[in-house]
Amino acid sequence: MTDDVLRLPFDQYQRYRLVADLLDRMRGDGGPLEVLDVGGRTALLRRFLDRDRITLVDVEAADVSEGMVLGDGCRLPFADGAFDVVCAFDTLEHVPPEQREAFVAEASRVARRWCVVAGPYDAPRVARAEELLQRFMADKLDFRHRYLEEHRDYGLPDRAAVERQLGENGARVAAFGQGNLYRWLFMMSVSMVLDNDPALRDLAGDVFAYYNEALYPSDVAEPVYRHVVVAAKGEAELPDFADLVRPSDGALSDPLLPTALMTAELAAFDRERGAWRTERKAFEEVVADRETALSEHQRVLADTEAELARFQEAVERMQRDAKWFPVKVLLKLRGLVSGK
Repeated sequence: MTDDVLRLPFDQYQRYRLVADLLDRMRGDGGPLEVLDVGGRTALLRRFLDRDRITLVDVEAADVSEGMVLGDGCRLPFADGAFDVVCAFDTLEHVPPEQREAFVAEASRVARRWCVVAGPYDAPRVARAEELLQRFMADKLDFRHRYLEEHRDYGLPDRAAVERQLGENGARVAAFGQGNLYRWLFMMSVSMVLDNDPALRDLAGDVFAYYNEALYPSDVAEPVYRHVVVAAKGEAELPDFADLVRPSDGALSDPLLPTALMTAELAAFDRERGAWRTERKAFEEVVADRETALSEHQRVLADTEAELARFQEAVERMQRDAKWFPVKVLLKLRGLVSGK
């Protein structure tokens, strides 16, 4: 795992770090694992598990070419038991409900030893937290999150149903919760504010690095946002969840203090930005009025210049006519004389 992964958005770091730690425990003293990441076109798992052979499959194309297969998670183009581990990270909730059973069945089919399905599962408090986050983004940032919209439209998966299905044919199943829900809602709101303003995006990496290094190890207090469901097949053993992350005293208070102080600074910045935006809007309205007036002046000037050009042409014509006037008079007089 490289140092730069600490600067990943905290929500991405949580899901990949947890499963990467699980896979390290699964392998024991063994060598590299053959891993399939279903819905993994970002290839982030490779940044956490650089010793394993990781294949990616997704319905959408990505910039990644090596080890990337275009395919449907409900009809995986692989043989039975083709991989030591099959993982799906925050993917099942984006599968239409009527296809989820097929998705889980396919993940289990191509897994030789372990199948891991991680993500948010249906629970009233999780749904409520996502609703509050969507409302915050809509009211504060005028933005609707595509993936959260799918969570609402499809509904979150039923964890008990997934566990029952993975436990078929004698597989042992266990689940582990991670990502305290209150922290998740707080940090997602902060993340969206940082990402929404170009002036703050450079700060986001520092915030995430602090959270991922200082708070991830203790981020297991109930209620949690995400669960990792693991099925061990055949002779494979379930990983030991003990000490995978470590609860600590003050897990919801002291470690969050620096982040809370930073948030207070962001709130002050946001208030100042609100005043600045009001002034800027008034300035832009004045500029727009001036531009409209300037456009009108330019139109009048163009009409005046065209009229002046026509006037100059008329003057030049009159001057040409005046030059030949004496000759015309003389010719007329000669005609009169000849007439006598």
